[in-house]
Amino acid sequence: MRIDPKGTVAGWPALLVHRTLQQLRTRLQWGLGELESTASVEAGEGRALIRGLLAEGLIEAAGRNAWKVTQAGQSLSSATAARRVTRATAQKALQQFLGRVERVNNDPYFLGKVTRVVLFGSMLKPEVERLSDVDLAVELASKEPDFDRARVKNYERVEELATQGHRFRNFLEREGCWYWEIFRFLRGQSRVIALADSSVEKTFVLTVPHRFLIGQPEQIAMQSPPSTPKRQRPGSGVRVTAHSERGRTSTPVSCHVARTTEHMMCLSGVIQTSYIRT
Repeated sequence: MRIDPKGTVAGWPALLVHRTLQQLRTRLQWGLGELESTASVEAGEGRALIRGLLAEGLIEAAGRNAWKVTQAGQSLSSATAARRVTRATAQKALQQFLGRVERVNNDPYFLGKVTRVVLFGSMLKPEVERLSDVDLAVELASKEPDFDRARVKNYERVEELATQGHRFRNFLEREGCWYWEIFRFLRGQSRVIALADSSVEKTFVLTVPHRFLIGQPEQIAMQSPPSTPKRQRPGSGVRVTAHSERGRTSTPVSCHVARTTEHMMCLSGVIQTSYIRT
């Protein structure tokens, strides 16, 4: 997904909205003061910005005088404003990315491994000569098969990074430390790589042209035809909240944390953190 650096979103500069959502997306919820501070707007302007973001479906209410970033907002926050690059430059960035994947899988420092990499988007369209980015979806799994030991190792890594000065802003960042560390490393400093979590974006990725670079191919299970829909109350229809240049639409979803004895999932927008036995 690409944004026009000279464009606007809800009447506000696109880059301001992009930067603001990028900084707020990992917080479970935030208030007016945090928004105004993050967006660097004058006191009193924040409510107008909130109204605009709500109208675009980029944020939603999370309580009294509290809001959170929606799935559509997460997608926008991950967009790039970089200039388009040649196919040769994109191919070089892809090879460098695959080199980082190999390092993650072979280096014992990293607590997880890459089990699936899917390439999709304009990189698979040979007629497109200049690309906005290289779209990739990855699936990560813990290298430690035992759930309890995996959590212990993750907490040890949290303490290690904390002593080095790293600040964890919330519970999600601590619980998903091993995942976020790998995800950031894979993305690197490249402005060409657009990285997504395949568990979150699977429905979209598998319904557009794609290629599995690592891992077994999979398909979306076919659903049986829907039964006769029930009559809806006026105004209860589903509201589309965002459109990307890939043709994707999203509806708001809530950030949540679900825990079972076999599976820990921390979902913060578009990132899903999982301890998976493999």
